[in-house]
Amino acid sequence: MGATSPTHGPRFGAFEVDLRSGEVYKHGIRLKLQDQPFRVLALLLEHAGDVVTREDLRQRLWPADTFVDFDTGLNSAVKKLRDVLGDSAEEPRYIETLPRRGYRFIGRVENGDLLAPATVQEHLAPGLLPKPTPEPPKRRRFVVMAGVAASLLITSLVLWRVLSARSVLTGTDVILLANFVNNTGDPVFDNSLDKALEVKLTESPFLSVLPDADVRRTMRTMRHEPSERVTQELGIEICKRQGLKAVVVPEITAFGNKYLITLEAIDARNHKSIARRQEQAENKEQVVAALGKAGSHLRRQLGESLSSLEKYDAPLDLATTSSLEALQAYRTGLTQLRAGKQREAIPFLERAVELDPQFCSAYAMLGTAYYSISNDQAARKNFAKAYELKDARLTQEENFQITGLYHSYITGNLEKEATVLVLYQQVYPRSVFAANRLGINYAMLGKSQEALNQFNWAIEHSPVPSAQYYSNASQALMHLGRLDDAKKLLQRWQQQGSLNPYQTDVLYRIAFFENDVASMERLAGEFPADDIHWRELQMQFAFHRGDLRKLRTVSEALINQQSHANEMENVANELALRGQLESFLGNYGVARELCLRAEDMGKDSSGELWRCAEAFGDAGDLALAEGLAAKLDRMGPEDTIEQKVHLPLIRSIIERQHGNPAKAADMLADAEPYEQTIDVPYRRAQAYLAAEEHVKAAANFEKIIGNRGLGWWLVYSPLAQLGLGRAYARLGEREKSRKAYDEFFTTWKDAEPDIPILKQAKAEYTKLD
Repeated sequence: MGATSPTHGPRFGAFEVDLRSGEVYKHGIRLKLQDQPFRVLALLLEHAGDVVTREDLRQRLWPADTFVDFDTGLNSAVKKLRDVLGDSAEEPRYIETLPRRGYRFIGRVENGDLLAPATVQEHLAPGLLPKPTPEPPKRRRFVVMAGVAASLLITSLVLWRVLSARSVLTGTDVILLANFVNNTGDPVFDNSLDKALEVKLTESPFLSVLPDADVRRTMRTMRHEPSERVTQELGIEICKRQGLKAVVVPEITAFGNKYLITLEAIDARNHKSIARRQEQAENKEQVVAALGKAGSHLRRQLGESLSSLEKYDAPLDLATTSSLEALQAYRTGLTQLRAGKQREAIPFLERAVELDPQFCSAYAMLGTAYYSISNDQAARKNFAKAYELKDARLTQEENFQITGLYHSYITGNLEKEATVLVLYQQVYPRSVFAANRLGINYAMLGKSQEALNQFNWAIEHSPVPSAQYYSNASQALMHLGRLDDAKKLLQRWQQQGSLNPYQTDVLYRIAFFENDVASMERLAGEFPADDIHWRELQMQFAFHRGDLRKLRTVSEALINQQSHANEMENVANELALRGQLESFLGNYGVARELCLRAEDMGKDSSGELWRCAEAFGDAGDLALAEGLAAKLDRMGPEDTIEQKVHLPLIRSIIERQHGNPAKAADMLADAEPYEQTIDVPYRRAQAYLAAEEHVKAAANFEKIIGNRGLGWWLVYSPLAQLGLGRAYARLGEREKSRKAYDEFFTTWKDAEPDIPILKQAKAEYTKLD
């Protein structure tokens, strides 16, 4: 998907058309539109405001010698065009149908090279056109004067309204959504419409709605159950606590087979109504569409401009789903997901897409749920489906989100993701979601300071404090080596909420660096004994101490835990991780056995492939290493981390083993920006050591030792201490070499004595005397 908008061509709403290339863009993002629908659009734009008959379309687009069902072809082309534009035949914004005659483009067209702005005129039957009536001469002066007086009166009224009218909300206000009041007696409306209304109100950059997770967190502080429904009264109290301007109270009532939807915004300070809109649905199937219309009108009443509404006003039944049952299942799944119950959420989200196979948002949330339990295959499948449906089935903001997630989790192309997220942030400058995702992207690209700036902005502008933004900012501070600032930031978070596992992990590491044993013991008690995050941290500390027995015990517990949960892809990853760690220790036979077990499982995840490729490379099994590298290359041809970090690392090891250490070092040049990936400087140092560029080798080993905030520092730091001792020994710097070896032996003072690299290090040390 491209991100370059056309430089010439007509524009309407959020769309731009490049007549030369045959492409349509929305906010600069190229949309998928087939040739025939595009040609229909081009002809309608050429005659914007005028009727283009079906015969005109047939002659221009379906030549006489074309054998095709013209009516079916034209109807299909117009439907596809409307789907891409988010338009509706019943309530058109762009393409109006004139039954049995043709179509007319009714949107305002501007900035076209060949087209003038379209004007929509009132069309009257010829027999009803009013005829001018001559006025008696004596009355003309009076009429003229009366007209002037009326004009002045109208001008005064308009001026008064302009001066006295104020936008009910401003661009900085945040509102709260209460739960729908269901007066129909039909349980299908109990939990189905709330999320749809949130989508409609947050579709615009103008409005900001307090996220549901923050609503529930605030309710806990008020000693309410988080699952309690938010009424008007409770909503007003939440608004007062959070400093919000208004609460929107939605209601649905049945009258026979018809339904009335009422949306009312209540000022939290004086409890008075500041905006109100009602819409009627003729039947249950039209309720979601009617809700969308009511939401659009309410946005206008709350102060959103007409131009903004024109750009950001997708029909709600297309942006979500027209199926109330699917919405109900989706809402229940979201509730479970937000409560951290990913596995429980999956059946409800699966039910939502079963009820409506075009429910794009449900696929996206299903992908998120699967990703959170490390089922990457299912996650990728659902993210890909959401991406396939996004252009015709989402609001603009959700479109940005899905596109960004697609490049993050499917293609892995971080550069494309960054382009989408920067545009997302420009269109929705108040979005903390956009800032957080862009910060994650920058962090993965090695731009730690830029990432920190985005996370800090998200912290400052989030309606209520968010653990996620504090976690991400603390990680960026760790990568920048600002450990004390990371600690202070998380202590600041502790005053507002409880620590999550990642935050506890960060504070535990910092306490270790500060030799704060009491804090380490306290923080260790905050992890459940079988917590996967805690067990992986234990593995890192076991390696750091050279405690091979503990390392293997924890690893086996992790493998068994994942096996019992039937998460075999995770089992393969754990086998690969331990295989890599065993290879670092020089236990190449054990490493080979573990990686062969992982490979036999046939999961072929990225983590498994690159870790085992490194392990095979270190063990000298170069054919196996090359085979896994080829698989990894095929799996992620666009993936930034695979192509610029993991594959160069593997190939560097292979070249070094082939006796080409200088080339091995050069191959890691493209990985320079990703130095937060700590194996890059480690492998480069190994290559320099083999190439007898000992000064460069020492510099890279020292870089690792000095930056304790890098991920997996606990594993690589003792390896770097040993490497530094070797580099100085070859430089003839005996005292510096002895000091580096001594630091390594101190770190591994309780290590298993038969670890191969430890035995080798002791033999090297004796030669320094």
